Amino acid sequence: MKYKILTQISEFLSKFRKISSIKRVGDLMIAIRFDGDYELIFDLNKTSSAIYKSNQIQIKEYKAPFDILLKKRFNSAKILNIKTLKNNRILAINVSFTGSYKELISTLYLEFTGRFTNAIICDENSIILEALHHFENSNRSIKVGRVLTPLGEFEIKEKPCEIIKDFDKYFQDEFAKISLKNLEQIKANKIANIDKKIEILNSNLNILQTSDELENMAKELNQKANLIIANLHNLNDYDRDLKLIDYSGNSIKITIDASPKIAANEMFKTSKKLRQKAANIEIQKENLITKLEFLNSLKNAIHASNDANEIEILFPKKQGQKSEAKFSDLVENFYINGYKISLGKSQKGNEFLLKNAKKDDFWFHLKDRASTHVIVKSNKQNLSDEVVLFASKLCVQFSSKSSGTYAVDYTKRQNVKIQNGAFVNYVNYKTIVIKI
Repeated sequence: MKYKILTQISEFLSKFRKISSIKRVGDLMIAIRFDGDYELIFDLNKTSSAIYKSNQIQIKEYKAPFDILLKKRFNSAKILNIKTLKNNRILAINVSFTGSYKELISTLYLEFTGRFTNAIICDENSIILEALHHFENSNRSIKVGRVLTPLGEFEIKEKPCEIIKDFDKYFQDEFAKISLKNLEQIKANKIANIDKKIEILNSNLNILQTSDELENMAKELNQKANLIIANLHNLNDYDRDLKLIDYSGNSIKITIDASPKIAANEMFKTSKKLRQKAANIEIQKENLITKLEFLNSLKNAIHASNDANEIEILFPKKQGQKSEAKFSDLVENFYINGYKISLGKSQKGNEFLLKNAKKDDFWFHLKDRASTHVIVKSNKQNLSDEVVLFASKLCVQFSSKSSGTYAVDYTKRQNVKIQNGAFVNYVNYKTIVIKI
């Protein structure tokens, strides 16, 4: 953030009289709505700090002490003044909030200072009440209860910058420029992570033995074990290299690690396990293929997305919750604006969703064609257009591999009647058209 740009922005913001709302919309992003309808994002990323306009999707609600105090002192507060501190890339927003008992004077310092970029809340006596980042070094201490040490003025050397004539356009262009750079980096990181998972699954799939191979191994072990048992009367407990005649009259060598009787019993056990594994190998293979198909669909969805927050919802840094781990092979859960959206990853996953959804939850499905089932846990609330759109996009992206225009039907779960497995009839539905 250039000093001369920040100075122009503070002069522009000085025309506003009130902070209608203020909240964090990202770990390092604060959204401030001025005079009811003019909202700006103050991005405090130390490598690319900026101020811009954006219709960001709020990924989560922040409830840290900083956020609670920010709301208490600045929501619906009267703006006393907004200024850029002299020869410092710091925006100071001074406000007054009249509560039930007294007037609170507060200052929010938004410091666009590179390495130590920060947001600091102080009272009328410059006492630090809270900060986005707490730290202490030889020059400065940002700790609750301390007096804020102001940064000294210094000569700022910058290349000549533009004179902002249209602030709306500037804020929109700034968002477009920064978000495009961030978007490409986020996509690259997420896709690289998914590619690693795909590589591991492909490797597991390639080394997966066939049921015939496992059956043959089980049969061979069983035959050797029976042969040892049949010759126990001729064997000593200390024998390890056995030379026996099989049932076809052929000489066979068997090397064992324990006494013949114990070794034979272990062979029987292993043979039984191999047969069980052979019986389940197709299920294991199907699970691996299902996971691969899901990850490839997820990769395509991330690649097609033009919203960094949407990508974070699709593939968050911390995946799911431990309580949901046992269902991870059946469904995938996504979270947006306090809503939980579940997606069936297979036929069994679709059946699981239908069986466990509540009557007021919302069900999504492609119109007149096979698709994954999507359930939005509603908590008896109506869905916003944003949630409906996101759930519908998920339904399309994880059901079709080709781009095009798709119709998605959605209705409450109580309007969906199960015919057989995941095959259903439904009534009282709405339709949304999605283009991917």
